[in-house]
Amino acid sequence: MSKPIGYFTNTMPNDGSYLDELQQQYGSTFEQLGKIEKLLLLHSVVQNLLNAEVNVSGTNAAVEALSTVSPIAQGLHKRVQIGEHLGLAEALINQLKYQR
Repeated sequence: MSKPIGYFTNTMPNDGSYLDELQQQYGSTFEQLGKIEKLLLLHSVVQNLLNAEVNVSGTNAAVEALSTVSPIAQGLHKRVQIGEHLGLAEALINQLKYQR
């Protein structure tokens, strides 16, 4: 069973935040959203995080990182079954969450 969004964020029921509004509209685990909608939201969140990190680290760091990651991403696309991608996403999110 999924945990509510507030388990992972500072959102509290009826705190008036945007995340609370979303929970009220789509459910505390976004259960009223489909898989494609959740993947699109995840994509948007990751893009926001990437943009913020590039702003801090600079464009040169982003270009260097892209040259490292591009062949890895191609390999993932070609050599890792799609069923493994969500688990990989979870592992990466967990690593990023605790990385300094």
